[in-house]
Amino acid sequence: MKANHLKIFSGLVSILFISASCTKVNRSDDFPPGDVPPVAGGYTAASQVAASNLVAYWSFNGNMNDSVSGAVGTNSGMSFSEGIKGQALTGAAPANKAYATAVASDAIKNLKAYSISLWVNTAPNVGATGLVSIGHTAEFWANVNIFLDNGPAGVARFKTIFRNNNNTPANYQADNGIQDVSGAFDNWTNYIITYDEAGVVRSYVNGSLAATKTGTPVPTQPQFSNVGPIVFGALHFMTVPSSTTGSSGEGWAGYLSGKLDEVRIFNKSLSPIEVSAIAILERRGQ
Repeated sequence: MKANHLKIFSGLVSILFISASCTKVNRSDDFPPGDVPPVAGGYTAASQVAASNLVAYWSFNGNMNDSVSGAVGTNSGMSFSEGIKGQALTGAAPANKAYATAVASDAIKNLKAYSISLWVNTAPNVGATGLVSIGHTAEFWANVNIFLDNGPAGVARFKTIFRNNNNTPANYQADNGIQDVSGAFDNWTNYIITYDEAGVVRSYVNGSLAATKTGTPVPTQPQFSNVGPIVFGALHFMTVPSSTTGSSGEGWAGYLSGKLDEVRIFNKSLSPIEVSAIAILERRGQ
């Protein structure tokens, strides 16, 4: 009898082990300590998204360094405070005219298709306020202008104006419209702009498609011309002195008083899955 009981007990243990083994792979918490369940695409950290296509990355963890090129940026009156991950570049009162700049690398100057991702947490803007611009040394608008436009009270108006060096007329610029976002002020908001090989520009807010603009296909030559400094926290004509001969400054434009974080530039148009992964994982601190 004792032998039979042992056989029965052994059989039950085996069944339980097999059952546990079969269900374990489906558990959402079955990941190494400190890891997170993967989002669509299997990513567990934003750094994994299109890693081979990343051409510039500013984490703003206490400095203005681009961790891809190693270039050190210039801080003109901004500071660092708690960000969506680590620290964030932080503005001052608009009257202080605080902003920061970085030299565009050759990889940025030679972009064709591209994506730019950034996080913003700010009170309502005073004047049209630049977030990230890829400057142009001789035109009113930069090669890429991502900014908060003037809008109704309590509504963040994300806007992008971009140019294509190979379009006709020369120095063609296009406007991807206004994306009105309620609840964005005083909260972390992710904004991503993509430009693909077919000339389609897409704007995403917190991982969701907000606007689409169809332009012209990506040229065989670089997308940009007369590339000036990359400007954070202001439009490129609001630096002191102005970064462009196209304007010496505008009274309707302002300076970011809030926070800017995790600015990434890629040399491809991110897919919707990649965009969503960045928005989800960086919000988790990954």
